[in-house]
Amino acid sequence: MRKSHSFKSENYTIYGSLTQGVDLMEGILEECRKHNINSGMVTGIGSLREAGYVLFKTDNGHPNGYGNELTVSNPVELVNCTGFICEDESGDLDLHLHGLVVEENGKVSAGHFLKGKNPTLITVEFTILCGNEVQASRTFDKDLGFRVINFSK
Repeated sequence: MRKSHSFKSENYTIYGSLTQGVDLMEGILEECRKHNINSGMVTGIGSLREAGYVLFKTDNGHPNGYGNELTVSNPVELVNCTGFICEDESGDLDLHLHGLVVEENGKVSAGHFLKGKNPTLITVEFTILCGNEVQASRTFDKDLGFRVINFSK
């Protein structure tokens, strides 16, 4: 049986693949833990059994939080996902991931992926550019009204 896997190159780039049923975000975070990665950038392609995501909502043209969870209940092609690996306010590993998916009928959806809501259909191949000495911390910014990533060295 095929298993999720990843390998780190000498320049701290990880190349990996998630297997059927593994959640997109949880699977990538697990591979980060395996390689002791606390910051970096991730990209990926593949297929999902379904997609769960949110979009920000606005009030008079200004963002004021996230809207309701949106779900594509059909299998989708993961055309692209990109995001940042960071730590949250508690120091736990976090992943801020956006993506673009397309259904078999050509309908395109995109947004901010939700953890635990995006199981792999066939495979997801991903690359992580490791942050090495760069720290990334995702905390709530009261002026913006959102959790944002701050980078430091």
